[in-house]
Amino acid sequence: MSKHSLTWIAIIVVITTMFLKLPPMVAKQDAVLRTYGALVEVDALARQKYVEPVLDDRLVHGAIRGMMMQLDPYSGYIAPNELPAFERRNDGEYIGIGVELGYRDGHLEVVAPIEESPAALAGILAGDTLLAIDGRDVEGYSVFDVEELLAGPPGSSVRLEVLHPGDAQAHEIDVIRGAVTMTTVRGFARDTEGNWIYLIDEQKGIGYIRISSFLGSTMREFDAVTAQLLRHDRSNLILDLRFNPGGIMKQAIAMVDRFIDGGSIVSTVNRRNAVHDYRARPRTPLANVGLVVLVNGATASAAEIVAGALQDHGRAKIIGQRTFGKGCVQHMIYLTEHAAAVSLTTAYYRLPNGRIIHRTPKNRDSDHWGVTPDREVYLSESEVRAIAERRREIDRRNVALSPSGPAADSEVYRDPQLRDALALLRQALATHPPTRAPSTAAR
Repeated sequence: MSKHSLTWIAIIVVITTMFLKLPPMVAKQDAVLRTYGALVEVDALARQKYVEPVLDDRLVHGAIRGMMMQLDPYSGYIAPNELPAFERRNDGEYIGIGVELGYRDGHLEVVAPIEESPAALAGILAGDTLLAIDGRDVEGYSVFDVEELLAGPPGSSVRLEVLHPGDAQAHEIDVIRGAVTMTTVRGFARDTEGNWIYLIDEQKGIGYIRISSFLGSTMREFDAVTAQLLRHDRSNLILDLRFNPGGIMKQAIAMVDRFIDGGSIVSTVNRRNAVHDYRARPRTPLANVGLVVLVNGATASAAEIVAGALQDHGRAKIIGQRTFGKGCVQHMIYLTEHAAAVSLTTAYYRLPNGRIIHRTPKNRDSDHWGVTPDREVYLSESEVRAIAERRREIDRRNVALSPSGPAADSEVYRDPQLRDALALLRQALATHPPTRAPSTAAR
C-alpha cells in the first residue's frame, strides 16, 4: 500500500473517532455549563453593572474560597498574594501571631498557640473559642479565611475576641504580629545560662522532652537530645505532646520509628479505600527506653499519630485526656502556572489497630476518634492556665530550676498528669531495674 493511501486512512480514522466522541463531549460541556453557568453569569453582571468597576479577580478568588468552605474547615484556597507566606510557614519561621486553629462542635477553636509565639505571650490559650478579629465576627469562616485575617505586616496589631475555656465573659486581646520562630524540642526547665534541662529526675535517670510541634528540624533536635540522654544511661523518658497542634507528618512517623522495630506506623485511606502504609524499620535506637506519653485535648494531627501508634504497639503508656481528633491528609495542589493553590483533604490517617483519628460527621458521637489515654487524668481550667503560664515564663527565660529538688518537685506537684507519669516510671524502675540502654548513635 502506498504512503499516500496510508495517510488518507489515518485521516479517516481520526475523523471517525472525533465523530464517535462528539456526543459525550457535547454532553459533558453541557453539564459544565449547567453547573457553572450561574457563576459565570454573576461574574459578568457584576463587572457590567456593579456601582464600582471590578477590575481584578476578587470575584473568582472569592468563588473558589467559597467552594472549598463547603468541603471541610481544613480545605482552602490560597490566592497568589498569600502563597509565599503559606509556603514559608512549614520552614519554621513566618510572620503572624502563631496559632493553630480547628473546629470543635461548630465553633472555631484555638487548638494551641505555638510556644513562644506572639499569641502565646499575649495570653491566648489552648481551647479558646475565637469569636471575632478586629471586630469582625468569624462565625462560619473557614480556617483559611481566618488565617488570612490574622496575617499582616510585622509590628502591626490585631485584636482578637476570645472566650477562654470555663469563662462566661469574652476577652479582647491585642496581639502584635511578629516572626514566629519555632524551636520544637524543649526540656523541663532551663539552667542559669538558659540551656534546656532534659532530666526531670536526675537520681532515677528519667528524662523529659516536650515537643511543641512537628517541623522540618524536629527529629534532628530530638535525635541530638536522646543521644545525649543515652550516653548517660538514661533509659526512661516522658514525651510531652500536650498542646502540640501537629505539623509535618513525616517527622511524626520518624519519631515513632525510633521506638518500634517493625509493623505499621500509620496508613492513609482515601475515598476509594486505597491504602498507603508507612512501616517501621528494624533499626530502633530507643528500643529499651521506658516511655510515657502525655496528651490532652490540644494534642492534634501529627502528635495524635505519634501517641496513637505508640499506644497500638504497646510501646508506651498514654496519660492525660482524649486528643483533639484531627487526622486528615492535606495535599497542596498548585493551580495553573503555580500562581495559586488549594489545600485539599484527600484522605484520613488510620492507626495500626484500624482507628481513624479524624472526628467526622459519622463518628463524632462515638468513641472512635482521637486517642483515648490508657490512664485518664483531667486538669482543671486553673491547672491548665498554670501550666501554660509556667511554660511562657520558661520560654522567656524568666525561670531557672534545678533538674530535681524542691523547686522542681513543686512544679511537678502542680501538674497532675506529669505527676502521674513520673510515678508510673518510678514504680516501673522499682519493680524492674533497667538494663543498659544501647549506645548506638541516633539516626
